[in-house]
Amino acid sequence: MLGTNPQTTTYTRDGRDVESDLAPVALCALLAEAQRPHVVVALCTAEAREASLPRLEAALDGIEVRAVDVPSGDSPEDVKEFLRSAVGAIPERGVELLVDITHGLRHFAILTYVASLYLVGLRQTPLRGAYYGLLRQGQKSPFLDLGPLLQLPRWFHALEVLRETGSARPMAVILDSSPGAREAVQRLGRVSQAFLSGLPLELGREANEFRAQQTKPLRRLLDADLALPLAEELTLMMKSVLEPFALETFPSGQGWKGSVSLSPAELGRQARIIDALFESGHRSTALGLLSEWTVSFVVWRLEGGRDWLGFQGPRRRAASVLGVLAAARVSEDLVPSLTTEQGELGEYWRELSELRNAHHHHGMRRQSLVPDQDVQTKVERVREYWQRVLRACPTDISLDPGGAADGGILVSPLGMRPGVLFSALHAHRVEVQAMPARCLVICSSETEGLASDAAARAGFSGDLELLCVDPYGGRPEIEHVVERLRPKLFTADRIIVNVTGGTTLMGLAAEAIAAEARSLARTVRRFGLIDRRPPKEQDLDPYQVGEPFWLDAASDAKEDDDKHDD
Repeated sequence: MLGTNPQTTTYTRDGRDVESDLAPVALCALLAEAQRPHVVVALCTAEAREASLPRLEAALDGIEVRAVDVPSGDSPEDVKEFLRSAVGAIPERGVELLVDITHGLRHFAILTYVASLYLVGLRQTPLRGAYYGLLRQGQKSPFLDLGPLLQLPRWFHALEVLRETGSARPMAVILDSSPGAREAVQRLGRVSQAFLSGLPLELGREANEFRAQQTKPLRRLLDADLALPLAEELTLMMKSVLEPFALETFPSGQGWKGSVSLSPAELGRQARIIDALFESGHRSTALGLLSEWTVSFVVWRLEGGRDWLGFQGPRRRAASVLGVLAAARVSEDLVPSLTTEQGELGEYWRELSELRNAHHHHGMRRQSLVPDQDVQTKVERVREYWQRVLRACPTDISLDPGGAADGGILVSPLGMRPGVLFSALHAHRVEVQAMPARCLVICSSETEGLASDAAARAGFSGDLELLCVDPYGGRPEIEHVVERLRPKLFTADRIIVNVTGGTTLMGLAAEAIAAEARSLARTVRRFGLIDRRPPKEQDLDPYQVGEPFWLDAASDAKEDDDKHDD
């Protein structure tokens, strides 16, 4: 910038002095040869063009001077014209910028600063330096280095982006040009990737390690190397942004996730990440993590967090329980068995699963996700229930879908040999150390009369229910039996199924009942029976205990498909 009243003074920089009446001339003389500009763009009003431009051109012999006219007023239109002229005078590529704001009207310094911010921040024009000559009458006039002040807003922006969106890329870009910042850049990249991908454990570890290992080096870098004002404040702010997401421990080594304990505190840390994802507009990632958070909450409730990352075990079972509650919530035959709290949880999981699947299939459905008021309303309902109920990790919501009110059930086919039911009841008593509360017998009109005697012979005094089928019928027979039994299966705490006896259809019906019970998150075990005696001997003496063989181990009794994915 040029003014209208040049005054001769002795300018000083880095221990060297030069006398001049124009700061740009003194600055060019004080710079090292390699740092001197090839072109000087002089912003001048009409008055400055007449008073100072000729002196500048004469003093900068060998350096090209380009005069750019700017208005001297301070109206909004003058401000816009000044900025347009200043920015337009700088080529978009192939240059580095050196700024001197010593001369000119007082408000010109602010306007030139704004223009420089635009060039450095948005155009990404490399900044070689920015200076202000502090005029002192009768004393040497030092050049103040304003370069850090031009970088400071970029740090403000980078921190704001990190806080608002979770992306550390703007900060990494600034640091990438600084020697000694390689590790900080890499760690920031990992923090950003973990957050934007919805990886709470990876984010927790990276945030913890950055906070512990990079805070002091970052403060030294900002203060000593970059000479950035507010270096300590910026570092503390960076630390405060990462603090809520950091793990309390420092897990390391292969399999480090296994050392992270599932607890209300850990669920609370992950909840803060979900909040941040929603608030920063990453709805798809937030819904995905909220779904996994809910599974983790159920794992914590059911198993105390044991092996909480094991998909084939605890997570699979937890997802199955949630899936059953969601299905029962919209099933006329099952919804009466739900408590109010279970119904609310089931509805929450049903809507959350629909939203998560729709977003994770990236909208490859007929429904438009953005904008859609129905989708937004569902998201708000899901978040409201989570914040109001689940986020506090309540322990008073029963996660047993049917309430397990009816005790254990034995399911067994019954053909022409009543010894099968007799042996099935005996096998149940030996394995479970008790008779079942209810016995469901798959029989035909020809065999139903054998059931009472076989049950009595075995010492069974519970509820005996006969399920008469066409023993040579087809699939509709099986479906009818399963549909009829669903409410009873839903409220049983244990279902043990004998798959031998009767016709093939009866055995298939028993298998279908076992599968349906598993889909309702019930504990299910299947077994078969062997009677090694000749058929005639079996007919003559049916009430001999057969040899059971178990198809399901006790530990596998609740295994089922992961029904919360589509």
